Amino acid sequence: MKKTSTLLFGISFLLGILLTSCGAQELNSNAEKTATAFYNDLQKKDYAAALALCSNKAFSKDTQEDWTKAFQRNAGLLGELKSFKKTSGFNVQTSTSVGTTVITIYDVEWQYGKSQDSVVLIKEKDGGMKLYRYTWQHSKAKYLEEVAASEKVASKYMDAVKTGNYDAAIALLSEEALKATPKDNWASFLNKAVDQLGNISAYNILKDSSSYNIAATGNAGKGNYYDIFVQTQRGDNKVKEKVVFFQKNYEEPLKLLGHFFL
Repeated sequence: MKKTSTLLFGISFLLGILLTSCGAQELNSNAEKTATAFYNDLQKKDYAAALALCSNKAFSKDTQEDWTKAFQRNAGLLGELKSFKKTSGFNVQTSTSVGTTVITIYDVEWQYGKSQDSVVLIKEKDGGMKLYRYTWQHSKAKYLEEVAASEKVASKYMDAVKTGNYDAAIALLSEEALKATPKDNWASFLNKAVDQLGNISAYNILKDSSSYNIAATGNAGKGNYYDIFVQTQRGDNKVKEKVVFFQKNYEEPLKLLGHFFL
């Protein structure tokens, strides 16, 4: 009798494991199907279809408009979505505050960079899986490379200004900058800064403050704008300055657009 009970318990326990495994397998399969459809929609820039794959709970903090803006911003920064690949197993969590969730990681190739995405899906009442959270981390992104390149050109420009080589400084200017402020006026602007604040004895590019605005519309038209901040020592004055760069697109060279005192 004891042996029979032990055997029955063993069969019951094994059945429980199989049922649990089958349930997890179904969750994972549904989750991957939804995630694949989601990335296909992002690839086509069909953001309405991508939003339709999201749970209503996904919009408890961020609205559908917020999600759409995030989709558009990623496309603006990184260009076309080329490919996506699941690079982790599925992490099923059944006792979260929002219900049963499945978490997985995707590596995504874009036209101008890469991203590693975390996709969280939630089980709906009908048993289907919908997106609950979508986060990403960019790497090898063109816009980050262009920020670094802008900082280097800013250093070159500031070196020329510091030594009084205004011809070299002005040679870095964009056509748009020279249309707004001709060469002679630009040289007068730099001379006036010396008269009022003093010559530059030292400067430091504030890399932690550098910023970008990609595919934006500004004074030079539509394109990419990069703001580089510089701390200068001019005589007895510590001055914060900003040098702005512009490019029409990632394929065009960076050109200096503006120089401002803050």
